[in-house]
Amino acid sequence: MPAANALHGHGREINPHQGLPARHNRVKMQSSAHEPLMKLSGSAQCVALLGLSVSCQSPPNSGALAHTARAPASVVRSAPLPGFMRGMNLGNGLDAPSEGDWGVVLSERHFELVAAAGFDHVRLPVRFSAHARLDSPYTIQEPFFRRVDWAIDQALSRRLSVIVDLHHYVELMASPDDHEQRFVAIWAQIAHRYRDRPASVAFELLNEPSGKLTGSRWNALLARAIAAVRANNPSRTVIVDSCGFAAPQRLAELQVPTADGGLVGSFHNYEPFLFTHQGAPWMGPEYQTPGIVFPGPPIQPIEPAAGAREFDWVRDWIGRYNTQPTSTNPSGPSVVRRSFDLASEFIARTGLRTYMGEFAVIDNADALSRAAYVRAVRQEAQRRGIGWAYWDDGGKNRIVDVERGAWVQPLAEALLGVP
Repeated sequence: MPAANALHGHGREINPHQGLPARHNRVKMQSSAHEPLMKLSGSAQCVALLGLSVSCQSPPNSGALAHTARAPASVVRSAPLPGFMRGMNLGNGLDAPSEGDWGVVLSERHFELVAAAGFDHVRLPVRFSAHARLDSPYTIQEPFFRRVDWAIDQALSRRLSVIVDLHHYVELMASPDDHEQRFVAIWAQIAHRYRDRPASVAFELLNEPSGKLTGSRWNALLARAIAAVRANNPSRTVIVDSCGFAAPQRLAELQVPTADGGLVGSFHNYEPFLFTHQGAPWMGPEYQTPGIVFPGPPIQPIEPAAGAREFDWVRDWIGRYNTQPTSTNPSGPSVVRRSFDLASEFIARTGLRTYMGEFAVIDNADALSRAAYVRAVRQEAQRRGIGWAYWDDGGKNRIVDVERGAWVQPLAEALLGVP
């Protein structure tokens, strides 16, 4: 996840053409039941949980979505990434400044629920940079390392693969000159500690490179980090994000040693931002227009929120959202396909396997639109052979209430349902 909300001390607001903002908070949402999922037959987007009936409705423009969501007959596919095809992020836990600061403390229950639901892996965001010395040799605190050990063990004991994701190293992205050596040293320690772990443990070098860590600078630094990992993990799966907050548009800049078969390119998808981030409290006024549906157009035209009207690009986007058909609507499936087209171009250029480490929709959007979007993204990823992980932050992007053992519907069915 990118730089986080200002409430937690390191937020920033950005233009959607420059990169991605943060998506964590501690606002809780309603969940529907305690029992496991059961899929209903029929075409309506609905689910039943054992012992509980859930009303069935079609999302806005569901017929149009079904008609227009079809991608071209032939697409470039990623080679499979066994064990890392259907995943969930355990966000806002070990990536908080201290675990619990953002309302999430990992428990065995997190891993039990993910495994029981049918996921094959967890992405484990970890803020190693908050638990390592600032001076050489940049030693990672042993108690924190043991906590990461515990999380890895929890995943593996339930036959879940796990991605150890170095998350929220905001100091590196603000001042690369001062932190590049520390970043490489941190990875040398992680690689050494987990050198004997099975292949189901993967490494992700840096979540969403951004700021002063430009494309060329990130390419140079990632090569040093890969060398540190390969010193004692010669075949470990290593995931490398594009810069610009893992933007699919920036995959074209990502340069990695293509002869290393263990490397995987990665991007995140939150397009269209005005839909997925509508009303997010950590976002600027551009993103505060409520009631945006997916897919557009809406039944009744909407107006930009007061603060959003000051931005030309928002007024233009809302105008097109109100008037364009679903096939070309800026809140429609063509926007999702475009992100994956960029990923396919990266696959064709490099031959590397490719992974989508995050996608989600804030709970300010209506439930059926959220489900329609999640289903569209998940289906497109599957069509391209791209593994994925949903961004669950324990708050406004939450898909499971861990305390109650309840999955948020109809979102979970859209994520895990077939097709």
